[in-house]
Amino acid sequence: MGAAVLALAGIYSAVSWHYQDRFLPHTEMLGVNIAGKSPEQANKDLIAHFQNQQVKFVEGKQTLLTASGKELGITPNFQKALTALKAKQNPWRWTESVFADTTAKTDSTPIVNQNQLAAYVKTATTRLNQNRQASKNAQIVLSDGAYTVQKEVNGNQFDATKLTKATLTALNSAATSVDLQTTYQRPTVKSTNAAFKDQIQTLNALTSIKARIEITDSVITIPTSLIQTWVNYQNNQIVWNKAAISTYVQKLSKTYGTYGKSLKFQSTKQGKVTVPAGTYGWSIDTNAEVAQLIKDLSAGKNFSHEVAYQGSGYNKDGSVLGNLYIEVDKKNQHEWVYKDGKLLMDTAVVTGKPGQDTPSGLFYVWDKQRNAVLRGDNGDGTKYASPVSYWMPIDYTGVGLHDSPWQPKYGGDWYQGHGSHGCVNTPPSYMAKLFEAIPTGTPVIVI
Repeated sequence: MGAAVLALAGIYSAVSWHYQDRFLPHTEMLGVNIAGKSPEQANKDLIAHFQNQQVKFVEGKQTLLTASGKELGITPNFQKALTALKAKQNPWRWTESVFADTTAKTDSTPIVNQNQLAAYVKTATTRLNQNRQASKNAQIVLSDGAYTVQKEVNGNQFDATKLTKATLTALNSAATSVDLQTTYQRPTVKSTNAAFKDQIQTLNALTSIKARIEITDSVITIPTSLIQTWVNYQNNQIVWNKAAISTYVQKLSKTYGTYGKSLKFQSTKQGKVTVPAGTYGWSIDTNAEVAQLIKDLSAGKNFSHEVAYQGSGYNKDGSVLGNLYIEVDKKNQHEWVYKDGKLLMDTAVVTGKPGQDTPSGLFYVWDKQRNAVLRGDNGDGTKYASPVSYWMPIDYTGVGLHDSPWQPKYGGDWYQGHGSHGCVNTPPSYMAKLFEAIPTGTPVIVI
């Protein structure tokens, strides 16, 4: 009897010493049996297991993709967790592990390089989604002249973020498959959205507005059907299509604006002539007008506003020249001023000499100065500086109307040998009266 006890004691001690640097029976980590192994050997086995583990990506009964743990970014090292687990085990109590109906486990998880996992999933979803239908949010659409809710579409494309999360969960739980059906992209806005009803009412009200733009003597009514094409519904918000509105405004400017256009003009002595475009004229200020339209349309009320314009010669009576203008006739070397259709004043003048001709065109007096000094090139390499008492520039190259006390005579063919450098030389006494009678902005026709 004593010998048997000694024998059993010897066996118990031997087994206990065996488990001094090994895990007790029934020890597992993440589903892998590591019983009887040292922490170092267990770590090697766990690394090999998880890096070689195949993870299936399954949709229903079909496996669409298989990847190894290494491809998915698993870079395991369980040494720390294994050391901690080993420290909790008492090798002298190995009999409890052998005979008890329990298994020692740890909640440690493999280390995953999440950047590598995300990159793998991104590439995979891009490839898998190529021939799949994308999900679509419910949205408000225009149909047969009215706004309605278009129902959302549940597609079958995969969401990379969802798939990354599902894969990480699978790896951390030692699962060998990922259910792809849980990673579909899903609409974020559904037709049951309570806000749709109010928004449709707002849209239908906005697009039934009577919208009018006053342009000189015309009133333009914007068609309701056109306004409807300007309204977009994005991210639960009403958005105006600025590009489309800008295109419409630019067309109006091209139709009604005068800047950059020639003028059919009934001259005093040459009859009907075509005056080329010059500095005079107006156009619609596109940015300002688009902003005003969006503001008025967004208010949801009928409106009528005067168009935003830029330039000179915008006349509410629709006329190009208005009630006051200057005519300069180079052929006849004469100048006339007309106001309200009647001759106000006139004089003979001297225009540019041959080679430095006064430019023809539709210009305007854009500034008025007293006691100015006009400077320029004589054409022979020398410069000139001519002081004048009255200066009224009409273009942006230095051409204008001014007094010319150095001229002994005006009119006729005097300009051919004694003409200006391009300006309209005017008798000093007349120029003083003209300066007082003509405000800035007055059109000047040079033919």
